[in-house]
Amino acid sequence: MKIVFFGTPNISRIFLEHILRKEEVVGVVTSPDRPAGRGLSLQASPVKEFALKNNLKVFTPKNLKDDGFIAHLSTLGSQLFVVVSYGKIIPEDVFKIPEHGCINVHFSLLPKYRGAAPIQRAIINGEKKTGVTVFFIESGLDTGDIILQREIGISSDDDAITLEEKLLTLGKELLDDAFDAIFFDNLKIKKQSGIESYAPILRKEDGRINWDKSSLEIHNLIRGIINWPVAYAIAPAGNVVKIFKSESLDVSDKHAVAVAGQVVEIVKNEGFLVKCKKGYLKILEVRPENKKRMSAWEYMQGARLKAGDKFK
Repeated sequence: MKIVFFGTPNISRIFLEHILRKEEVVGVVTSPDRPAGRGLSLQASPVKEFALKNNLKVFTPKNLKDDGFIAHLSTLGSQLFVVVSYGKIIPEDVFKIPEHGCINVHFSLLPKYRGAAPIQRAIINGEKKTGVTVFFIESGLDTGDIILQREIGISSDDDAITLEEKLLTLGKELLDDAFDAIFFDNLKIKKQSGIESYAPILRKEDGRINWDKSSLEIHNLIRGIINWPVAYAIAPAGNVVKIFKSESLDVSDKHAVAVAGQVVEIVKNEGFLVKCKKGYLKILEVRPENKKRMSAWEYMQGARLKAGDKFK
């Protein structure tokens, strides 16, 4: 089939590379170049970089409703549009262009976790399962008819990185099956049903740890945003410390007089325990401000952390 692909981040690039091995990609739509790095020089998206290296036609519209852009898409002769983490809502004038419609690969069990950050939000909320949904795009936010959907478990050791890898594998399999169903006219679509929930975009301030939450809630936050924005707290010395690895301990309250955010115990060769509203968080891996990522044990020794010190 002739396909126009919509995507922006690296997860999209992986799908584009997969599609290119099997189908004819007649156009690629991605976000415009954005300032990045210390010099704030313009940087192309991972999808654009890959597309240009493979001599694919690239579009970077600021406005998807632009008449000129829509006219260009209409001349490509595409049979199907495929969207993976593009970052913008596709308007009706666009998704109605190809004869087979416009499909989206979404990393949740729709209608749960509609929106921009389904992988991260599922972990943050302590879900035990998630999955991939391939569906037809319509005017609503991730509300279209389901082509295929498959479930996968979230292990207690998963973070946003490992879960994304699992969903990538599953998503490529489902996309191939969806292509076959569309090409051979063997679609068995169904309406979305069940409890709706949303996965709004993550912001930098979402990384700030609130020690008045339970240790499990904080541990899930750390797992869920390990890529970005990364969980952080203000150390006793006043500097920012990002936390990459932890363990939730729901043990008897042997430090009942401690307050939330207070270091209550040093764990030799591992790290340290911090009191939460409920339970304790064992900090295992961190990155202090302007320093490299390191074990919490190494950090603790350099920072001369001791029981009684308090994180904010």
